[in-house]
Amino acid sequence: MSEEPGATEQPDYISLYDSIVDRKPLKHGTDVGLSGEEYIVSLGEDKVFALAPAAYYIWNLCDGVRSVGDILEKVKSDLKESGEEGLEEVELKQILAMVLSELNSVGLISWT
Repeated sequence: MSEEPGATEQPDYISLYDSIVDRKPLKHGTDVGLSGEEYIVSLGEDKVFALAPAAYYIWNLCDGVRSVGDILEKVKSDLKESGEEGLEEVELKQILAMVLSELNSVGLISWT
């Protein structure tokens, strides 16, 4: 199978999820408030981030106590409670791994 010119390979978020499932993310930063539909989180005067509601929700679950697997179970439970069970577990794992990877890359979480 050949790739199209200019195509970038997507990360394998399921493999990433499997490699971090037992790790415990810890959030960093200060919740500054809401700007439109995005949540503003600051790591200092020169590092401010606008998080989508889903990323903000996941960031808030990163307490250094819950594992990534625990966070997945919490997300599934909250979605079931709210009646929004449209995503398959594999999709939730991919989203969770992607969001945690991005949060980690900018310093909004670390691993305990």
